[in-house]
Amino acid sequence: MEEDFYFSKKQFIRDLMMPKRIGGLMMKRGDVSLAKINGVWKKYTESVPKGRKPLSSNNDLVLIGSGKDVEIEREQLSQEQIKSLIIGLENNC
Repeated sequence: MEEDFYFSKKQFIRDLMMPKRIGGLMMKRGDVSLAKINGVWKKYTESVPKGRKPLSSNNDLVLIGSGKDVEIEREQLSQEQIKSLIIGLENNC
């Protein structure tokens, strides 16, 4: 199935700070979703079937790419990595 992948800084920061549930899978605080799109690993906050409207309504949501049978990984960040990412992203907003 072909999917569209989106990224939102607001959603990313919120997800780093609190646990979430994706398709019945409980994600831990600090879990980061990565997708290999056109050979490059990219962080994403939402994926939907190609051409469908994203579920979230964040005003900073950006389409980062699309693909079929995209390789997906989850990365668990340390507390120090979480703090650094949040500070860096908030300073760039």
